[in-house]
Amino acid sequence: MSESESPNLDESSADVAASASAAQEAERTPRRAGFANFFRAMHHIRKASAAENVEQRFSDYLSIALVLICIVSLVFAVSMPAPPTYKLLPLFLTVGAVVFYIVNRLGIIISLTSRQALIVWQILIAGFWLGVTSAMLVMFACIYFVSQGANGL
Repeated sequence: MSESESPNLDESSADVAASASAAQEAERTPRRAGFANFFRAMHHIRKASAAENVEQRFSDYLSIALVLICIVSLVFAVSMPAPPTYKLLPLFLTVGAVVFYIVNRLGIIISLTSRQALIVWQILIAGFWLGVTSAMLVMFACIYFVSQGANGL
């Protein structure tokens, strides 16, 4: 095997320079800077989603459509008079859409390093707990206001 065919030596000088500048950028970027890194991450995500080399899969478009359907169905469930069992259907649809969304995105973890996969998993679990506690807060607020309304306040 010649030098040019070797998988370890086929990096061009541009690739080496790009990786060196990426390493310098990583050294300049603070790892735990709170909201500053949050805004940097959001900017990075916005740039990545607009990149031309990123292609959307059919399931991505389906997820977007499901989110829109869920939003509309939840608005109708809250605003239209209907029996309570019919008002639960949009909630089940929304839970199903969220599970579908998560399952379709979990495959990306395979392509990450162990550390990156662990961080993504921790963010996913944190989002789950945020959803659970938010749902409980809404439930308790609804129970409180309904009981206050029943007491004639």
